[in-house]
Amino acid sequence: MVMEQAVDRRAFVKLVGLSAGGIALSGGAVVAGLVGRRRVGAQEANKVVLAYSDYPDVAIANLADLKDGEPVFFDYPQAGQRNMLVKLGQGRTAEEGVGPGSDVVAYSAFCAHMGAPLDTVYNHEHAVLGPCPLHFSTFDLAKSGILVMGKATQPLPQVVLAVDAAGAITATGMYGLIYGWPANLITLDGGN
Repeated sequence: MVMEQAVDRRAFVKLVGLSAGGIALSGGAVVAGLVGRRRVGAQEANKVVLAYSDYPDVAIANLADLKDGEPVFFDYPQAGQRNMLVKLGQGRTAEEGVGPGSDVVAYSAFCAHMGAPLDTVYNHEHAVLGPCPLHFSTFDLAKSGILVMGKATQPLPQVVLAVDAAGAITATGMYGLIYGWPANLITLDGGN
């Protein structure tokens, strides 16, 4: 014998709300696991230094060798994941910037919209990367890679940088998912 039970409007709304919350929380955990887990490192000059346990630390350049507006390209965290390091200069400070002027930043060199290469479209005067050759997305490098114009719906993935006392710049993690990769640290053939 099958018994039917009526659900009133209030109970239905509660059930839908709880279900949506559960899905959102579980989905967020999956995305966080794919992009990288953040852990808090040592305190340095009253600043909390962030490090990513799953990402390798890779030396990129030295502050003394950087010239304002001249990009340095490097692969991180894996081969084929091209990024651009640049000293914005011009008295600009950048969110998550490193160095004495907090003006050294690094971002993925692939557009967040459809993955077009952005190697040749850095505009030093405005501290933007773009317009993308496909759909004109342009990203503000001083403001965490947010979209200035175009079709992208995500900011440009940013490389987490650290600088030691000798001026050596090291990549220690990524904010955001690099276009075209199921996860920043998983190879396209499915391995780790």
